[in-house]
Amino acid sequence: MRTAAGNDAPTGAADRTGGGGSRKVTAILAGTALAVGGVGAGLAATLTTPGAAPVTRAAEAVSHGSTAPGTIDAATVSAKVDPAVVNINTTLDPLEGGGRAAGTGMILTSNGEILTNNHVVQGADTITVSIPGHGRHLASVIGTVPTRDVALLKVSGLSHLPTVHLADSSTAVVGTPVVAIGNALGLGGSPTVTTGAITATGRTITASDSTGAHQETLHGLLQLDAEIVPGNSGGPLVNANAQVVGMDTAALSSGTVSASVGFAIPSNTLRTISGQLQHHKALTGYIYGRQAFLGVEVVDSSQVSGSSGTSGSPFGSGTGLGPIATTPNGVAGVVVAAVDPGSGAAKAGLVSGDVITAVDGTATTTTQALSKLIQAHQPGQVLSLTVSTQTGTGTVQAHLGMAPVD
Repeated sequence: MRTAAGNDAPTGAADRTGGGGSRKVTAILAGTALAVGGVGAGLAATLTTPGAAPVTRAAEAVSHGSTAPGTIDAATVSAKVDPAVVNINTTLDPLEGGGRAAGTGMILTSNGEILTNNHVVQGADTITVSIPGHGRHLASVIGTVPTRDVALLKVSGLSHLPTVHLADSSTAVVGTPVVAIGNALGLGGSPTVTTGAITATGRTITASDSTGAHQETLHGLLQLDAEIVPGNSGGPLVNANAQVVGMDTAALSSGTVSASVGFAIPSNTLRTISGQLQHHKALTGYIYGRQAFLGVEVVDSSQVSGSSGTSGSPFGSGTGLGPIATTPNGVAGVVVAAVDPGSGAAKAGLVSGDVITAVDGTATTTTQALSKLIQAHQPGQVLSLTVSTQTGTGTVQAHLGMAPVD
């Protein structure tokens, strides 16, 4: 699981493979991950075009019919859009690596609904939004779609906020001049502005962390040559009419803090997804709100030989195959590998090596069973856990918190 929300310091040079296969271009998701003491690990992405021959970066734009950006009044456009652009800062879950992260969002409704990338808030324990002229506010999560890298947030208690206008992104064709706006480098303050043009449409990138793991593929993106830097993720890509045609999401990794090949999620995609999240439609891959969270990392039975699954929503990658462990009195349970500091589990006294054998009297012989029992509750509720320790078996009360954002 990615540990840095809104990640990213760029890493590595462009990687292009050719022949009769696909072209790959290493890119980064354009947020920032600010770990304690420095910038966190970067997230990479590959751009894949089936059947394309390898080309240089300059030739790539030409091959897709890119034209000169034309004229766009960046100052006028940004003056109209900036009031609806927010800076997003998060604190990350300790079991997900801890630290802080930053990105950008855009106000969708006058009562405080905000669109951003899922990777800007992924792994976050708290989300703070800075709204021009309205100060800083804690934001809640209406819902997320990790497979499309979209999240919808809500700031309560505000009204009559300025909003962005989502254009018909089908009008964003190759050569359309655009302005990319965002919280560059997570430095806050007024948004930064870069100009360029759409250089391709319908692009596909595969994002991963700096190790190449935890990949996700995003389809149908706009490609642009406006400079995108870490921190821009979730910010608006705007046309000459000050209408949003896309959401800044990723940039080519050129070994620097910025790149001139970027990618944006089209506004038509954003409109569809945000509408579905607003109406809580039961769709595969859509996650609504924040789930209950106990705050433990547990060992999966298929991983007893060494590795462990983490507690995300609420326990992450455990497959729940068979009993995890057998306590001295012969009762099967789930082994606690780590405890999230400050979580309900920590406050209840759970430590690494404890074995959870039941929740409210229901046996938890697998990680899957434990996960289902947690998911059946809401944040703030109290569970009675039967726990076997080195000194014996007893019952503890644990208050459920909110899971980090998926």
